[in-house]
Amino acid sequence: MDHNEEAEEGDSLRMGKSKENSPSLLTLPIEILQTITWHLDASAFFTSILTCKRFMDAALSRRNIFHHILSLPGIRLGLNDLETSELLLAFRQRAAKNLCGASVFADVTRYDPVPSTISFSKAVFSPGSPAQLATAQDFATVHVYELTSKNVRLKAELQSHCCSWEADASTDLDIIKIVFSSSRDLAVLYKPRRPAKKQKLSPFVDELAKPDTQVLKLVTFHRLYASTKGYFYSSHQQETRDIICDIQIEPVGLAIASNGNACIAYKTPVVKDSTEMLLIGRNAKVMDACSYDSSPRIVVLRDPPSVGSHQGPGRLIFNMQFLRKDKTLNFYKPGYPIHSYFTNSCDPEKSENRSSQENRVMIDVEKDEYWLRFAVGMPFIGFHSRNVADHRPAPFCRYYYLAIGISESLGVRSNVFIVQTERDFPQSQCKHTVELEKGRRSTNWKALALLAGWRQSTSSLGTVMAISPGGGRIAAATWSQLLVWTFDPGLLHQGSLQHYFPEHDYNSKKGIGRLRPTKLSTEGVIHNMLWVDETNLYATTDQGLVKWDMGYLSDGERENLSLAYDAWPETAVEMPVVNVIP
Repeated sequence: MDHNEEAEEGDSLRMGKSKENSPSLLTLPIEILQTITWHLDASAFFTSILTCKRFMDAALSRRNIFHHILSLPGIRLGLNDLETSELLLAFRQRAAKNLCGASVFADVTRYDPVPSTISFSKAVFSPGSPAQLATAQDFATVHVYELTSKNVRLKAELQSHCCSWEADASTDLDIIKIVFSSSRDLAVLYKPRRPAKKQKLSPFVDELAKPDTQVLKLVTFHRLYASTKGYFYSSHQQETRDIICDIQIEPVGLAIASNGNACIAYKTPVVKDSTEMLLIGRNAKVMDACSYDSSPRIVVLRDPPSVGSHQGPGRLIFNMQFLRKDKTLNFYKPGYPIHSYFTNSCDPEKSENRSSQENRVMIDVEKDEYWLRFAVGMPFIGFHSRNVADHRPAPFCRYYYLAIGISESLGVRSNVFIVQTERDFPQSQCKHTVELEKGRRSTNWKALALLAGWRQSTSSLGTVMAISPGGGRIAAATWSQLLVWTFDPGLLHQGSLQHYFPEHDYNSKKGIGRLRPTKLSTEGVIHNMLWVDETNLYATTDQGLVKWDMGYLSDGERENLSLAYDAWPETAVEMPVVNVIP
């Protein structure tokens, strides 16, 4: 026994205590433990029963289990008929589905960037199976990775064939933007890096000697397919277009369509806090012949005419996205996860009116005929019902679409809701397949659930949002926090919200429920996010690539890896699991 232990024992004896009789939470009577756990929230209660047997025994109280299971979203019918052990199992399943304790049990894997990585702020994700990540490297190189729930695989290393303006190597090119198309073609925008020259010591400046234009290089790497390799990329298959523009132009956004058309957003040097867009066409004959076009068709798009100049910085457009088979182009303001404007005139080869429209719908949230202005994003999930009668002479098909809506009315806090719309079609004209892009054409939306805790960030990155492929989980990241909301979209759209939400989270007057978030560790400043499935979330941060695994087998493991050494090479294969019989 050392000196410190002797001192502690002496203090205990002087106070009339012994180490065996010192109070402990686990030595309390089971009734008191049950009272304590009754006052915990569902996440803390779920975490406590996984700590030790004493808390598990305390959880075997039907009163406690009912109290906590009714505090989580889910159907309550039939719970009274379950035995206590079955009721505890039902609570554990519902708690795991609602990510209770995910802040403790989520496995976090961090991949440090490759040393030659320029910045993860330029990295982009591409959803699909499998998901993909493209990062910008030195020497005008792009790395393409495949992301799965288990590993990260380096799929391709791509380099532009463009020659520099003053040398014969591509090292004089800077990567400005990277983006994937809906068909997974990869577009990269390069800018010349002009070396600094020694200037003559003269008090006079030759304005005529200054260059007034620059040539941007738009390079497209097509996604190829071979029966022996599957889908892949190659530096040998690329197309290049020259974009001649003013040297003061600063590109801030890029979008690529599946047909090859592109759009570049840039800050205009003429008007402060304003952007212009360049629609760039693809000449199929020229590209098929030589894969290079020095003078593609370019059309200039001005700021949306419906936006007044008094809005100042709100007129900036930083991101774009082609939709509806390249017939629609959405524009996103800086830091906004939902598009603010859109245009249906996005083909530079057609002579048409290039007008833009605001993304605006009116929704009666309060159910008092006081309609609020909303910006509604593209639907993230849809449902189809056949043979719907609804007091009509002939049955029809009905589609339900769920989307994210952000209130934008003046004087009202920017709350975020899950909203729903319905569209009906005669059965003879229905294709019986859900097309999410058709759902956004509707103007009749209603609010179903409030995403509690959502705050639109005022930082330069704004709020980054990602929705899982199944539509049941929404992640939103700001500069300092990462929140995840979980729900069942199949139950949410059916309308019986009073049977799904807990009583304290359902407003019977408005007919709207409230979803409470789970807070995860941010692991750095998040630039972009992507769900690869319902339990695995990837994010690019200022610290590298991060993955959160919130599956039922996660146990809070933390792992630090490196993209340079721990990403699987393209030729690596996963060893199959073989049952070995002893």
